[in-house]
Amino acid sequence: MSIVRPIFDAYRDWYKPEWLYQSMPFLYISSGVLAIARLRNEMGLFSGGILIMTSAVVLSQRYSYRRQRAQEEAEKEEENREFKVLGTLVWRSSFNCGNKLIDGQHQSLFRAANKITEAIIDDAQEIDYDTILLKLLGDIQRHFRDEEKFLDAMVPEIAPLHKDTHRKLLSQIMSFVNGIREEEATSRELVRFLIVDVIANHIMKEDLKWQEKLKTDELFPMSILV
Repeated sequence: MSIVRPIFDAYRDWYKPEWLYQSMPFLYISSGVLAIARLRNEMGLFSGGILIMTSAVVLSQRYSYRRQRAQEEAEKEEENREFKVLGTLVWRSSFNCGNKLIDGQHQSLFRAANKITEAIIDDAQEIDYDTILLKLLGDIQRHFRDEEKFLDAMVPEIAPLHKDTHRKLLSQIMSFVNGIREEEATSRELVRFLIVDVIANHIMKEDLKWQEKLKTDELFPMSILV
């Protein structure tokens, strides 16, 4: 089917307008029947048979092509559903830890996630997943490093546990990267993991734990100085 599809795409582009493209198989049938009826000889039978057979093949392949296109659209819609359910990530003041660098990175990751989600849901946009991943992975790794330094300074007693969470996330990311290389995973799946599990769930759940520790220990006002 991978060979048939580009042929039919080119076929559709060649036969313009659309009504001509849609009518071609039936023109083949009509021409074949007409050749057999008018010529009434072996040549007419042969050429008419070829035209009718060609029409049957074209109709069969076109049906398969349309079914494949419909299946791909359904799969794409299902993939987009998760992003639609996720919706827009809304930054709240309660997510702030008081440190401008960390808060700025968190907000930047939220904006990046929202921009990517909007692009995925908008089918009209072409998405370069490799470029998106390259920047997003760099931003996430940089944020993890800066956040760990901040935790070492402010709440060293819980820093090791949070670092372990970061290591597990990075290990999962590397598993996705290796899976993409082996063609066992897709760039789109990694983008989904980064947005849902790393940015949304991690920041809005795991990061809030150490932020609560800052507030409980009355260290929150001092975090701006780190």
